[in-house]
Amino acid sequence: MVNRTSSNDLNFVSINEEKLKKPQPDGRKRKSTVKQSTQKNRWFYSHSFGRSLATKAKPHNTMGKKTSSISIYRKIAITFVVLTIALALVVVYFSVVSVKIVIIPNKERTTAEFNATVIDKAHTQAVQSVSLTGLVESADVDVSQTFQTTGREVQASNVGGLVTLYNNRTTEQLLVATTRLLSPDGRLYRIQATVRVPARGTTANVSVRADQPDKSMEIGPTKFTIPGLNQASQELVYAESSESFTYQETGDAVVSAADIANARDTLKKALLEKVAAISQSGAYQGYDHIIYDADEDKITYDADVLVGEKIAAFSMSARAQAAVVAFNTADIAALAKLKVEENLPDDKQLQSFDESNFQFTIERYNTDSGLADLAVAANAQMILKSGTDIIDPERLVGLSREQLDDYLSSLREVAGYEVKFTPNWIKQVPSLVDHIKVEVAK
Repeated sequence: MVNRTSSNDLNFVSINEEKLKKPQPDGRKRKSTVKQSTQKNRWFYSHSFGRSLATKAKPHNTMGKKTSSISIYRKIAITFVVLTIALALVVVYFSVVSVKIVIIPNKERTTAEFNATVIDKAHTQAVQSVSLTGLVESADVDVSQTFQTTGREVQASNVGGLVTLYNNRTTEQLLVATTRLLSPDGRLYRIQATVRVPARGTTANVSVRADQPDKSMEIGPTKFTIPGLNQASQELVYAESSESFTYQETGDAVVSAADIANARDTLKKALLEKVAAISQSGAYQGYDHIIYDADEDKITYDADVLVGEKIAAFSMSARAQAAVVAFNTADIAALAKLKVEENLPDDKQLQSFDESNFQFTIERYNTDSGLADLAVAANAQMILKSGTDIIDPERLVGLSREQLDDYLSSLREVAGYEVKFTPNWIKQVPSLVDHIKVEVAK
């Protein structure tokens, strides 16, 4: 390659050459001049070569700067891609993560109560209430019994019983009547007759009574000491009871108001037992439900005594015009179901209805007109309606699986539940309400 030099460099060289061609006055001067010229030429060539190298090195510095710029752009691009992927993953997470909760509703018992009138088939009377056709017949029954009087005109009372006396001494022990016996809790009793207890022997069935004859002196089997003896003798001579001491009253038997009331109750039960036997007769075949009643107002009682009379026993009789009502349950089942559905809460639906599970009670009857008013109770089971919002999804946001289980288990309407997370490794309820789905199982 040919190196070009500038005009200034050429002039400088030609000037030096001209100086060399000029005649010198002497040899020393010429030599000095040549030396100076040589040094100048060395400086020129070295300076020119250095500038040439510097000029050639400049393209290499430009490439380094370009490489550095590319590296910065690459980092920015990689960061952008990573952030984009992270954002995409977050979006996918929130769009995919969800939880589905299936509620198994709790079955609750419900009852519908209403009135219905049974009209005897032999009558054509119209009524305003719900009615069905059946049989309404009278049953005339009567009973009588003898009852023991429990009342007393108290003339005396006592608390006492029997004890066995023990004597572990080597000599006979004499215990006179009214000898005191003391219980462990400090209650005092007395022997009723004088007793001789043989040495190293016993005497059984000794009558004892309390000093204070009231119910507070009743006591169970126990050991009694004899406080009238010295301390050493009390260890050897003592009494024991094997049965309780009870409070007793003596006096004349008197008819009390309670005796009369108890007798009336007993007679009414006997009347109904007779009516029940009548209802089992073949006259009521063809009906699947038969009930009967004896109205208290239509029962007549007759006793041969009055309250306060002194007598050990008395007789009483009763007679009544009872009613036997027969009908078919199917005639009222449809109405009962309708009544049950009408009484259901807004968030409940009928789950099961047993057409044979009814309770009937005769409220009033008139056998002459052939009418019997019934109180009907129909039983059924209800559950939550499908789609009922028993759980507010907002209350579930962010709950852990354990917290979710605790909350669902605390709900009275929930008999059971099933939780399904998507994806299945998620164990926390999503933060977005619309990703929480609650269903009620049918």
